Amino acid sequence: MSKKIAGRLSFSGTHRDGLLENVATGNSVNDLNNQGVRGQLLYKPTDDINVTLAVDYSKQRPNGYAQVIAGVAPTLRDGYRQFNSIIADLGYKLPSTNPFDRKIDTDAQWRSNQDLGGATLNLEAKLGKGTLTSTSAYRFWDWDPSNDRDFTGLQALKLSQATSKHNQWSQEIRYAGEFTKRISGVFGVFAIGQNLKADPIQIEEAGKDQWRFSQNAAPGTPNAALWATPGLLDGYGIKTKNNIDSFSGALFGQLDWKITESLHILPGLRYNYDTKKLDYSRQTYGGGDLSGFDAATQTKLLALRNSVYSNQAFKVDVADTDFSGNITFAYKPSEKINAYATYAKSYKPVGVNVGGIPADANGPIIELAKIKPEQVNHYEIGVKTNPFNNTIINLSVFNTDIDDYQTLVQSEDITLNRGYLANAEKVRVRGLEIDGRITVSKNLSFNTALSYTDGRYVSFKNAPLPLEETGLRVDGKQIFSKDISGAELPGISKWAGTLGGDLSKDARFFGNKGKLFFAIDSYSRSSFSSNATPSKYLVVKGYSIFNSRIGFRASEGLTVFIWGRNLFDKNYFEQLLPAGGNAGHYAGVLGDQRTYGITFKYTL
Repeated sequence: MSKKIAGRLSFSGTHRDGLLENVATGNSVNDLNNQGVRGQLLYKPTDDINVTLAVDYSKQRPNGYAQVIAGVAPTLRDGYRQFNSIIADLGYKLPSTNPFDRKIDTDAQWRSNQDLGGATLNLEAKLGKGTLTSTSAYRFWDWDPSNDRDFTGLQALKLSQATSKHNQWSQEIRYAGEFTKRISGVFGVFAIGQNLKADPIQIEEAGKDQWRFSQNAAPGTPNAALWATPGLLDGYGIKTKNNIDSFSGALFGQLDWKITESLHILPGLRYNYDTKKLDYSRQTYGGGDLSGFDAATQTKLLALRNSVYSNQAFKVDVADTDFSGNITFAYKPSEKINAYATYAKSYKPVGVNVGGIPADANGPIIELAKIKPEQVNHYEIGVKTNPFNNTIINLSVFNTDIDDYQTLVQSEDITLNRGYLANAEKVRVRGLEIDGRITVSKNLSFNTALSYTDGRYVSFKNAPLPLEETGLRVDGKQIFSKDISGAELPGISKWAGTLGGDLSKDARFFGNKGKLFFAIDSYSRSSFSSNATPSKYLVVKGYSIFNSRIGFRASEGLTVFIWGRNLFDKNYFEQLLPAGGNAGHYAGVLGDQRTYGITFKYTL
């Protein structure tokens, strides 16, 4: 734009038709409809100063995101409380239990509207032997969802609309450079403030069929007849207001001390201050008119309603401080070997539950509103080597211990259908990783990596029950938690690995010099748990992904390549879920997928 000012303006848009068919409406669901714009200005008043301003805005209006039903899993509840028994009594049949049919019949609107954006002002100035950087930022996120929370054509949990607005600002000032001939590093300050609130209000509402899902009295008993009272739960719900203000400030520093040419020590330290203030309130509304019943019956019916949705209000005001840091010893005895050892202490700040908490006979269990900070101690040793020309082999071994691990758990309380945060007393993750690369020639190379990871709850004495144990009773008393100490952590595969190669040849394409190439990459991982408490019905089987591409790569001019991806995991859901029991909606690998494409790029 001038000698001192440059600008950039970018637009983006994505549209995709829906992937699922709603057989009740004939519409496609889970489409994409996104637009975005981003602008940047660079001002360079002198050679030593850069000022960059970036502003962006994105708008997303998808019709989604619904989930297909993968199958039905049995629980330990009484027979009349099993899913197939419930829908049979309601005269309902699922459109399909084969996820590959991609069929749903939900009767509430799916909406996932988002508006998000912000601005960042970055100032860099060379100062002495280093650089002073200031980064100021603001971001917002407006979230306007609507879900059919029972995922069926029944009107059970028929509405779920957790609208919210999120605003945050942050400021960082840091200096990085050389302090002496042997010491370099970075130090600075950082602060972030955030506000998240329901806007204008969050709604969850039951429908005319919810009574049968909530019914906890055997057919033929007096309470069973009360549950079937017309209009008992139809239109009965909760309106929630919540507001959370949080602030985090930190002082930090990291040094690189070159003791000798071969030995470096890198210590780092951070002091953090965190506060969170939460105001949570929900009120019940709606339901059928009960005025025609006598006082005793009304009392019983209201008690049933309150067991589904109840009023709840609490406030939390917490503050916490913490030190975190790390120290690394790096030793390079030769040009071919670089070894290191690291200890790091980190943490995740104190948390609060902003979506409600479990209750007992005395009301909300207030101590569950606050989540303790995680305390992490990490140890790692490794070596990076170049044993032969054009060959790299790296190896690392690590162990991570976490106290008061923060995890999302599920509750049988219907008002907590998104779960809530809780602490597991102690977890541990340990393993090793090895990776390597060999360049056979300038036109042929291979790469590979392999990792083994063992992640376990060392102690989690009050964990939620796995799906198959829902309804567990011991000596006639219903149990809602269990000790799962020693069980596997979710999301971690014991084994994972990659293998790939790249073959190229000098060539010309439409007069452009470049390389004709063929490359293939593969990734595999073993099975892993997808739930806080391991369940045989919530295990994602191992799978493999193969990527391949062939084309012409040019430094200038036209580049063309064709690519493909295959994901293999046949019959995943059929092997996962038996017939009978409660419906489950599981995220997993929808196996044996193929994706292909062609890309053109022109470089000036």
